[in-house]
Amino acid sequence: MKYTRLSALLMLFAFPLSAQNPLRPCFKLPATVVCAPATVTPIDCSGAPPNLIVYDYGDGQLRLEKSFTFTRPGRYSIRQGLNTLGAGGNFSEPIELVVLEPRSPVFSAQVCNERRAIVRIMDNHFPTYQIDWGDGSTQLAQSNQTYQHSYNAEGNFTITVKGITDGDITCGTASQRIEVVFRIPAPVLKSVQVLADGRARISYTLPPGFAYRLRQVNILNNAVEVFDLPAGSTSFTAPGVTSAFDRYTYSIEAVNPCAPNSSVNYLNQITTHFLRVIPMREMNRISWTPPAHFGFSSYTLFRNGVKIGQWSDANILQYEDRDITCGERYCYRLEVSYYNGIAISISQEECFTTPLISNPPPLREPMASVINQQVQLTWQVPERTRIARLLARRMLSGQTAREITLPQTPPPFVDNNVFTSTDVACYQLSYIDHCGNQAPWTPTFCTTVLTGSISGDSLLLNWRPLNGYRLIAYTIEQLDEKGNIVNIFRPTGQLSLFIPVDNFAQPVLHFRLAALVHTTGGTAVLYSNTVRLRLNPSVTFPTAFSPNNDGLNDTFGVTARFISKFSLQIFNRWGELVYYSDNPAQRWDGSYKGSIVPAGIYALVIQAEDALGRPVEYKATLLIAK
Repeated sequence: MKYTRLSALLMLFAFPLSAQNPLRPCFKLPATVVCAPATVTPIDCSGAPPNLIVYDYGDGQLRLEKSFTFTRPGRYSIRQGLNTLGAGGNFSEPIELVVLEPRSPVFSAQVCNERRAIVRIMDNHFPTYQIDWGDGSTQLAQSNQTYQHSYNAEGNFTITVKGITDGDITCGTASQRIEVVFRIPAPVLKSVQVLADGRARISYTLPPGFAYRLRQVNILNNAVEVFDLPAGSTSFTAPGVTSAFDRYTYSIEAVNPCAPNSSVNYLNQITTHFLRVIPMREMNRISWTPPAHFGFSSYTLFRNGVKIGQWSDANILQYEDRDITCGERYCYRLEVSYYNGIAISISQEECFTTPLISNPPPLREPMASVINQQVQLTWQVPERTRIARLLARRMLSGQTAREITLPQTPPPFVDNNVFTSTDVACYQLSYIDHCGNQAPWTPTFCTTVLTGSISGDSLLLNWRPLNGYRLIAYTIEQLDEKGNIVNIFRPTGQLSLFIPVDNFAQPVLHFRLAALVHTTGGTAVLYSNTVRLRLNPSVTFPTAFSPNNDGLNDTFGVTARFISKFSLQIFNRWGELVYYSDNPAQRWDGSYKGSIVPAGIYALVIQAEDALGRPVEYKATLLIAK
C-alpha cells in the first residue's frame, strides 16, 4: 500500500521520456553509519534529471530535497524514487542508514611497569575507535580488545578514546589521566594481626591508580594463596584460620597489567607470631615464636593493654611475669616491629585467670600522724592488689594489743580511740586479699606525744621518740588559733627544746612536733598532738627614780605583758593622788601641778586585767630621790 501511494505521488511529476533511454533508480550514501545529528546527502547514480528524483528518508514521505538531517538515533531504510512512466522501476532497493547516539566510549587504562600502559575497549557502540596515547601517538582500535603502548619518559599523560563512524566522524570522546612510571609504586604493609577467631587481618596503604594483591605463604609447607586487594581498601582479613603450627608470611605485590602472570614484588614481608602462656605459682611464663625473615626490630609485650617489656634481641623468646595477683584475669599480646617500626606483627591475645594461691605482698609506707588531735593512719596498696579485708593492730602502753578491721575505703583511716596528748599509739597493718590469702603484718610504727610547761622566763617542750621510721629531723611548729604556722624552731637536742618567753607577743601559744622521715618515694612529715600553753600576764617597774634632769632615771614607767586593762596611781604621804595613768606605755616625769614633787617615799597602786579578765594587782612604795 505504501509503494502504491508513492507511485501515485510520482505520477504527479511525470513527463514523457524516450523509451529508447530507460532510467532506473540508483544512489549511494556517503556513509552508512553516522552520528546524530547528521545531515545526509545521497549520491545519485541514476542519471535522471533532479526534478524527477525523490527520496524516502525512512519516514514514508517523498521529498525532492537532496539532503536530510537525522536528529534521532536509529536505523533508517533510505530509498530513491524516479518518474519513468513505466520505462523502468520506480524505486531503488533500500540502503540502511545507522544513526548513532553520541556518547563517551567506555574503556579502562592501566599503568604497567617499565613506562608502559594498557587500554581495554569495553564498548561496542561504535564500529571503530581511535586511541590517543597522549604523547603524540594514535592507534585505531576495535571493541572488546586490549592494546599496549610504551612511553619514552615517565610523567602524566592523558589517554583519549574516540568513537569513530563511517567517514572518520568522531561521535564520542572519553579521557583518562594516567601517571606513567618506570616501576609501580610500592604499597605500605602496616600490620598483620591474628584475631580472636584465628584469622589474620592485614592493614596497609595502597597507592591510588594501581592494582595490588596479597600473597600468603604457609611457612610449614610453602603453600601459597593470592588475594586481590580492592582499590582504596586499607585492610583485608584472610579467610583461612591460622594456628600455632601454621604460621604465615604475608607480602603485597603489584599487578602488572601488561604481564598479569608476572608480579612486581617488594621487600615488605611480615610473619604472624603466636604467644604461649603457662600460669605458674607466683608468675606467668610467656613465650613466643621467632621472626621468619629479615627486617626484625623489636619485641613489645603487653599485659591488659599496658606495655610490660620491650627487647631488641631477636633471640629473646620468653618472659616471666611475676607482678601478678591471684584470681586476676590477664590478657597478653605481643607486637613485633619490623623495618624500624614501619610494620608490626600483632599476635593473638591470650587471656586466663591466675590461680588463687599466692603470697600477697605487705602494705607499703604505713604511717601514723596526729591531725586535729586524732591519729590518722595512711598506707599504700601494692599495684594490682584487691583487698577483701583490711586489718590493723593497735598497741597502747600498758594495754593488750587489739586487732581491728578497718573500713574498705581509701586511706587515711582516723582512729579516734586514742588520747593523743598522753598515749603513744603503735600499729601494724595487714590485709586479706580477694583470694583469701593474708599478707604479712607491716613492721610496727608509732605516734609521738608532745608536752610543754612554763618555768620562770622559759618555755620547755618535751616529746617521745618516734619509732618505726627512718628519721631525718625534728622541728617544732608554732601555730595560730586557726592552725597556720607562724614560727618554726629547730631543736638542737633530740627530745626537748627551751624557748625564752620573751620571744612571744601573745599569751596563748600552740605547738606541735613535726618529724621529717624518709619514704620510698622521697620524704614525708608526721605530726604529734598540739600543745596549748598560756603565758601569765605581768607588770614590772622600778622602785625608785630621780627626776633631776641629770639624764639618769629621770622618768618612771612600767613594762606590761599581755595586759588589756591598766591603771596606775601614785600617792604622797598625805594620801593625795599626784599621778594617774591608764596607759602602760606612758612615763611620769615626777611633776605635779607644774612642779617636781618633793623627794621621799610615795605609795604606788597598779590594777590591771589580761585578755581573759584575770586581775593583776600590785601595791608598793616608790622612792623619789633628788
